[in-house]
Amino acid sequence: MRIAVIGGGIAGLAAAYRLGQAGVDAVVLEAGLRAGGVVGTSKVDGFVREHAANAILASGVDGVADLADELGVEMVASSPSAKRRWIWIDGALRELPSNPIAFAKSELLTWRGKLALFAEPLRPARDRRLTDESVHDWATRRLGPEAARALIAPFITGIYAADAREVSLAAGMKAFAALEADGGLVRGMLMKMIRGRGAKSHGPKRRGLIAPRGGMQAIIDALVAKLGPRVRIGTSVTAVRPDRAAGGVAIAIGDKIERFDGAVLAVSAKTAAKLVSADVPGLAAALGGFVRAPAALVYLGFAPGALPPDREGFGFLVAQGEALRLLGCVIESSLWPGRAPDGAVLLRCIFGGARDPEACALDDAALIAHAKADVAKALGVTGEPIHTSVVRWAEGVAQLPVGHHERLAVVDGQARAARLVMAGAGMHGVALNDLVADARRVVAEVRGWGA
Repeated sequence: MRIAVIGGGIAGLAAAYRLGQAGVDAVVLEAGLRAGGVVGTSKVDGFVREHAANAILASGVDGVADLADELGVEMVASSPSAKRRWIWIDGALRELPSNPIAFAKSELLTWRGKLALFAEPLRPARDRRLTDESVHDWATRRLGPEAARALIAPFITGIYAADAREVSLAAGMKAFAALEADGGLVRGMLMKMIRGRGAKSHGPKRRGLIAPRGGMQAIIDALVAKLGPRVRIGTSVTAVRPDRAAGGVAIAIGDKIERFDGAVLAVSAKTAAKLVSADVPGLAAALGGFVRAPAALVYLGFAPGALPPDREGFGFLVAQGEALRLLGCVIESSLWPGRAPDGAVLLRCIFGGARDPEACALDDAALIAHAKADVAKALGVTGEPIHTSVVRWAEGVAQLPVGHHERLAVVDGQARAARLVMAGAGMHGVALNDLVADARRVVAEVRGWGA
């Protein structure tokens, strides 16, 4: 079979790689002048900037870590200081507790909030027959309103740059949804442990945050090298039309038509809808319910000594309703070796998302000013930055609202009938681990078409 993979982001590249392993001739058609989509790494003024994701969870099954092993890309663990994290809430920076004693002393929750959290195992599970619910509703029901606001909502902001009231539990937090299906967090974890007894061990599991040495670009470069001439950059697709007579698809590339046995649409829902609107209007209409939010990353580089020693750690997230404009800040130089010149400090400040899309309408100078003021207030950073830069994405963060799985089922059904497969962020996942693991599903879909 010969398959077109439209979109050369990490989802499209991973899909093409897995298809190739399955004996399918997969060709990546990428409109831009480089592969990788939003994923990329650049070095400016001696500071290493990630253009999108800066790390992945090592424990992701069939995710980036496993792919990196196959490709020979060296992965490094984050610094032990990454365990220290903070939440800016009620006008102050408060450290996330790392053990029960620290939690008992923490000011993140009142004693009532702590009691509500400890009562989680006593609460009944939600009726499985009920429809999807938001992460915020689930957290309030199971953990109490204080924990929902102080712990879960900022966590959701860190992943989706969104309000937890708008994010689907089933689609956006699959691990929590699975535990809920087993009776809740504590009961669900106990059930998971019981089911895991006797399972064969495949060696020590990696844990925590990891990243390719030198940045995420290493994964993209390795995939492109493996695929070779099958990655065609600067190739703009203008339409995808089912060719039912021949049993495949006809793809318009400029003024030419190329025929394939099917196609993987590894682009945003908005772009995919445009490509199929003329010939698969039902799919185009269904894709209209999928949205992405704008995002802007502001990088601030400071001279050595600018960050107080007691603020070495992962960084902080900002609770909703606070005076700070940024959504969160990652202390890149504390996490990874070589991200800043010796002793220097590199901060990555996140703005926009579904929580504050208006922030992305600000010019670079205004965003940098907000970032400088906010990190000075929250972290106590001193002095003027020696490096400032902004990375913007108009469609930066895919959103997974309540009812996402139901809408996705309609989209996948419409696509399957036209010998198309949907991939990429906002479909079957958002995190890089999800996008890479989803390549296996893509292969299964293509195999389902037959020769």
